[in-house]
Amino acid sequence: MKEFLFVTDLDHTLVGDDNALKKLNQLLEQHRQEYGTKIVYATGRSLTLYRQLTTEKPMLSPDALITSVGTELHLDSGDACDPEWAEVLSEGWNREQVVATAAHYSDLVPQPDSEQGSFKVSYYLTPKASVEVLPRLESQLKESGLDVKLIYSGDKDLDVLPRNGDKGLAVQFLRKKWQIEPVRTVVCGDSGNDIA
Repeated sequence: MKEFLFVTDLDHTLVGDDNALKKLNQLLEQHRQEYGTKIVYATGRSLTLYRQLTTEKPMLSPDALITSVGTELHLDSGDACDPEWAEVLSEGWNREQVVATAAHYSDLVPQPDSEQGSFKVSYYLTPKASVEVLPRLESQLKESGLDVKLIYSGDKDLDVLPRNGDKGLAVQFLRKKWQIEPVRTVVCGDSGNDIA
């Protein structure tokens, strides 16, 4: 039996309409039973905020969980991050140098510790300030020899990630690991961190 891969963002995609979520859960569970569909949640949320959401909304247990904008990959809903994915992310990444460089920008307001990660440095940034800050910060980080990407979403959230880290690349990693063809993959999302 050929498997399918169903990947969805959570906020404003899977979650938002409780009645629709219940119906979708029934369909996904049926598809999982009949076709071996793998269900993956890919979210900008930290593992902590994901766990909080599961106490508030009726959600299926995923086969894998991509959190923190793709910088953490948890298989079978476990707490531990996949070590193979962490190895991919570590190339060209220096968290301390990112933090030191970003400290020169007063418009960057660090997000809470719960939203920071080994491979993710997160800030709040206003849309007005983003016009000037984003290109300058990106240039300065590259000049420092860092291989990073900046993801600005929701007109407020800035995540600095390793070049190899985002939700899309994490999905590709899982797809290859599970040997699921791209044509048998569905991905759903709603914002800047879902475009990857």
